[in-house]
Amino acid sequence: MSAYAVTALFYDAIAGDQRAAVDQKLASALQGLDLTAHPVVDIGAGTGLTTAAIAAAYRQIKIVAVEPDPAMRPALMTRVWSSSDLRQRVSILPMSVLLAPLPPLISAAVASASLVHFDPAQRQRLWTLLDERLAPGGRAVIEIQCPVAEDIAETCIGIAQVGDVSYETRASAERVNEQQQRWRISYVSRLRGDVLERLQTDYLCWVLSCEDLLAEVSETGLTGSSDGNLVVLEK
Repeated sequence: MSAYAVTALFYDAIAGDQRAAVDQKLASALQGLDLTAHPVVDIGAGTGLTTAAIAAAYRQIKIVAVEPDPAMRPALMTRVWSSSDLRQRVSILPMSVLLAPLPPLISAAVASASLVHFDPAQRQRLWTLLDERLAPGGRAVIEIQCPVAEDIAETCIGIAQVGDVSYETRASAERVNEQQQRWRISYVSRLRGDVLERLQTDYLCWVLSCEDLLAEVSETGLTGSSDGNLVVLEK
């Protein structure tokens, strides 16, 4: 079963507003670059929230949206296909960025809510890939979600209302070891207060702080800096 088989059902309803501020920061971090010479790569595009935000901010660019999870891609395809503009500018690749047939050169790359799925060896391959593919002066912007492995008590992270049905999402986390954290996400659908459905899923995530990320890329040709929960890598 897809890792996001449950989450994909509710992702936009719950995460749409929450991700908007992050996506705006990601898009703003690309300012000043010539993004028209080569495509921008969205690493782990999910349902396309970040893809659409970047496309809206930079109207003349091409985007390669890389999404390996088959449960998330239908929403990504629907978002792209439903816009005549995105349909001309966004290419969807159905695999890990480490296996994707990327262009020889890219202007930039963004990774929103996706780095947690790369283990240490895969991250080293990612940094090498970015070093090889980013055009001179290019930039990669990486969101840090889980800087440390820790226990987090269950809390409500969002409630969305669609017609008469509400969707509540609750999340908790458990420290597995120094490098890993397991998140448990539950979704409850209610019709005027009566429970229609309860679903639950969990993810084993890899943690990484901004400082540790910068240390990992220090042996590549990339230089980096951090700004809050974003790391900006430059060629």
